[in-house]
Amino acid sequence: MEDNQYIRLFEKYLRKEISEPELQLLAGALRNNARIQSILDNELMNASPEMDEEMSKLLFASIHASISHKKRSFFPVMDWKKTLRWAAVIMLPFISAFSVYFLMTNHIEEPALITITADKGEKASIVLADGSRAWLNSESTLSYNETFSRKNRNVYLSGEAFFEVSKDTKYPFTVKTKEMDIEALGTSFNVTAYDDSQLFSSVLLEGKVRVTAHGLEHVLEKNERAIYNKRDGTLTTDMVYASYFTEWKNGNLYFQNNSLEEIAITLSRVFNVDIRFASDELRALRFSGTLCSSSIINTLDLLTLTSPMCYKMNGTTIELYYKK
Repeated sequence: MEDNQYIRLFEKYLRKEISEPELQLLAGALRNNARIQSILDNELMNASPEMDEEMSKLLFASIHASISHKKRSFFPVMDWKKTLRWAAVIMLPFISAFSVYFLMTNHIEEPALITITADKGEKASIVLADGSRAWLNSESTLSYNETFSRKNRNVYLSGEAFFEVSKDTKYPFTVKTKEMDIEALGTSFNVTAYDDSQLFSSVLLEGKVRVTAHGLEHVLEKNERAIYNKRDGTLTTDMVYASYFTEWKNGNLYFQNNSLEEIAITLSRVFNVDIRFASDELRALRFSGTLCSSSIINTLDLLTLTSPMCYKMNGTTIELYYKK
């Protein structure tokens, strides 16, 4: 019988609401459950000193005799009723404490999850309970428990975010993503972790962070980037100008040798549009530089000036063509 069922039956017994079948079931638990036997023994031995010592010994012996009787499938009526009566006297204070403990450890709901979302075409920012700040890029979600900063400083990210972390040596600040975790004590860094992307990355602006991914680990220095590749399971690093990777906070888009296919995915998120390739040869074209994200048209016009690309726009649907 499960502990919570045992507690309910015992409490019904103490309230004199227990039925005859339930009483036999509870008696069987007292007899067959080794852990409950141990609790009975301990509670009896630690019972109030006001209890007569001889009576304590008699109760101890009687309970043991009833509980350890293994030749009967259930207690005779007098045996198990006496056993329960004695157990109720001894365990009344215990049962309340045990019930509270059981409920606290098994039946209290998990702390509520707080979620901040920046939809396509939007950005969001938040100040966390510890004073840390987070900025979310388009199509990103940040979640954390309502107990954040009281028990830990874990946040869960899908998408891209920039963090300025308040220092707390007791509770490290950890960003958990689908493929890697980034831990910091007091620092500022960017994390890109879109679930549908092959590459997850973190760029450090100030301080130090520890990046871990599937057993791999690297401690980043300032202006260093860690990249986890889901396809081959590698964690690599390189030196970059970290501030470039947070240009999205200022309304700009920075690309470093990104394919046009990757750029199209980013533009779709930022401007909430659907970009399609009418010419597949465009997908592999690479681009480096900063684009102002004031409007999708201005951005596309700039790309047409620096690549053999042209486009057609119909509402929120954009088709990219190879310029002949």
